[in-house]
Amino acid sequence: MNLLSTEAVTDENVRQYAIQRLAKLLRHPDDLVYKADDVRRKLAQEKLLIDAQLNTDVRRQFDDVQEGLEMLYSTKGQIDRVKTDMQKVDQLCNRAQSYLTNFDRIQKISVANRNFVRTDEFYRQFSEFHEQYVHVREMLADAKTNFEQGDFNLLRLHYFLYKLEDFRGRAMGFSGVNDADSEQTLAQMFGGLDGLVLEFEQFLWHVAGGIYDLALRNRANVIVQLLKVIETEEAADRAQEREVEGAVLVRRQSLVGGVRRPSMASSVMARGPKKERKVKHYRQKLLDLLRQFVAGRVTEFFKQEAKGLDAVEEVTGFVIDELTFVAEAVAPAFPPNYFIFDFFVNEYHQAVVKNTNELVAGDLEGGAILTLLRWVREYHSALRKQLSIPKDQLKPALLEGREDQLAQEYLDIAVSKIREWITNLMRTETNTFTGRQDAPSMGEDGLYVTGGSVYLFEIVNQNIDLVIDAQRAKLLCDLMAECNKVFQDIGKQWRDLLEVEKIKQIETPESVAEGLVDYTMALANEQIRSVVQAETIRDETGDRLSRSHQERFKAELSQSMDIFMNIAESATQTLADIVFSDLRPITAALYTAEWYQEDLLQPVIETLKDYCQDFQDHLDKYLYKRLMQDLLSRFALSYVDAASGKVKFRKGKSSEKLNLELHRATKFFKEHMDSGAVTETLSIVRILISLIDSTPTMIFLEFFSVKKQYPDLPLALVEDILAKRDDLDKQQLKGILESLRQKSKGETGSSLAKQRTLFSKLKSYPPLGSVSKGRFL
Repeated sequence: MNLLSTEAVTDENVRQYAIQRLAKLLRHPDDLVYKADDVRRKLAQEKLLIDAQLNTDVRRQFDDVQEGLEMLYSTKGQIDRVKTDMQKVDQLCNRAQSYLTNFDRIQKISVANRNFVRTDEFYRQFSEFHEQYVHVREMLADAKTNFEQGDFNLLRLHYFLYKLEDFRGRAMGFSGVNDADSEQTLAQMFGGLDGLVLEFEQFLWHVAGGIYDLALRNRANVIVQLLKVIETEEAADRAQEREVEGAVLVRRQSLVGGVRRPSMASSVMARGPKKERKVKHYRQKLLDLLRQFVAGRVTEFFKQEAKGLDAVEEVTGFVIDELTFVAEAVAPAFPPNYFIFDFFVNEYHQAVVKNTNELVAGDLEGGAILTLLRWVREYHSALRKQLSIPKDQLKPALLEGREDQLAQEYLDIAVSKIREWITNLMRTETNTFTGRQDAPSMGEDGLYVTGGSVYLFEIVNQNIDLVIDAQRAKLLCDLMAECNKVFQDIGKQWRDLLEVEKIKQIETPESVAEGLVDYTMALANEQIRSVVQAETIRDETGDRLSRSHQERFKAELSQSMDIFMNIAESATQTLADIVFSDLRPITAALYTAEWYQEDLLQPVIETLKDYCQDFQDHLDKYLYKRLMQDLLSRFALSYVDAASGKVKFRKGKSSEKLNLELHRATKFFKEHMDSGAVTETLSIVRILISLIDSTPTMIFLEFFSVKKQYPDLPLALVEDILAKRDDLDKQQLKGILESLRQKSKGETGSSLAKQRTLFSKLKSYPPLGSVSKGRFL
């Protein structure tokens, strides 16, 4: 946009233009570092050039103004001299009339002589009219016969016909006879001329209708003759309109003045009624004919070639070929004032719009809508690149601006189809999951799978590919956003189903089908496969989008990955719940008499071995690591949570047995996990042992030493442990607990919320920072 070309330039306009200019020059933040100096120098050079140009223009304007003033001054003197000379001429004319005694008679004789000459000429033309009429008819017949060969001359034919029409008009207007018999005689004489004119016009428009064929046969001379005829008739039309307007103006002036002053117009009217020429509007008729011709060609192409929306993309090539032909073979024959190429561009586009609207009038399928949207973009792009026709020139807009509406219709259709397909897929998947009639399928790597992710992303990828082919980046982002809503529904269904099946397995295992653990592993593995496919789409497809849509598209795919990962985590948590439901009778017996008398850890380890071997063989490696960490954490927490039961910590025996079991458990878990993670997680059991073994005088220091590393260590847990030690009497216990509570008063949950450790996951104790209020005393 050139701000200097507007009528009013304001400071705000200039500021906006400057901002736009800088935005184009400095597109990225790094440009401020690397391009700022170059831009500053470039703008300084442009300013110098503009200043020099403005100085030159101002100087030229001043010179022109000065020259104009000088000419005005000299013109005034010239007008005065002409006025004086005209007065002298008028005086000489008046004096000359007084020298000629027979001036009136001489004037009448001169008029009579002119009338005799005109009468003789009129009589000669009147006598030759029939011969000329026959000659023109024969010429027209020969032209029709030789039309295919192009052996005719429109200009010569029109010249003679135009002379006949002109003579008829003068004869009817200057006959000097107003009686009915004379008019009837003249009408009979000129009666055949109207038919001849009509035949010529039909032939003329027949020639105009074959303008493409003439151009193909390199007969541009015929097209030029056609246009010369039209221009001649247009000039005659304009002359007739000016004559009518002049007569109306004279009549109005006469009525206003109240006196009918003699004039040329009134003298003509006095000789008889003037036969007005019929205005023909040949140029408009030619344009109307070409408009119908173009509309017919486009409609025929839509019917024969572009049958339905599947072949609508062929229209672009057709329009470009047609307009290229017009530009190269037809337009050069037309005068510039026709703007004929722009006319053809507009007519072809309007015809395409009309036929496209008819094509999309009914209900459309999703694929057809995308084909249509892709074609619209390619249509405008091709016209711009190959013919330099900007989109703004094409009015009305293709699809009449319904692209957004159609995109939304496609989105609704696609999401409906995706939801329908995924609902059917989920019905099959859930029925298989709950029925568990056969073992789950196993992949090449030995992992259990359901195969659902393959079908799921086959559905999604089909729609993504269609939208990418249509080059609709925003629609692609909207599609993924809607898919995420469907994925969230899937996640909720799976989580609900896992909860229901887990409860059945734990509470009534005899009433459910076997294989829940295997199918849960298959479900978890399938979610990882979905994550991988979503990541592939994000990285490969996202990089093909423009920067403005790339970020949103990748964010939507990242959300999809999170949804699938949450389902996988729910599945692994279900596995952990099932494992520890089998271990619940043993963990409930910790620190009881049975625990002191028997080896309860061995069945725990054996159970874990069985489960972990299956997990290691058939569960995704990443999920296996997460699951093992969860099992280890639950194992450690079970030893701490057990302190809340009706148990007793025996001095020496409890710590000794705990150390032995901790050693065996550490050895087992290190076979499946990183040793550092095992040691760190089981450290909470060592804290339990230290609190059981600490002497009464060292408990206070031991507690706050642990608190530095584990700020969320519940005081209630410490109270339980100390209260159930058999080596502390009530008086000692009361003093120790009071000192611990007094020291812990300033701690709150909000101050410790950012320092959560494994102690925050305890089920039997208050949340972070809670202080027990005399649970035992």
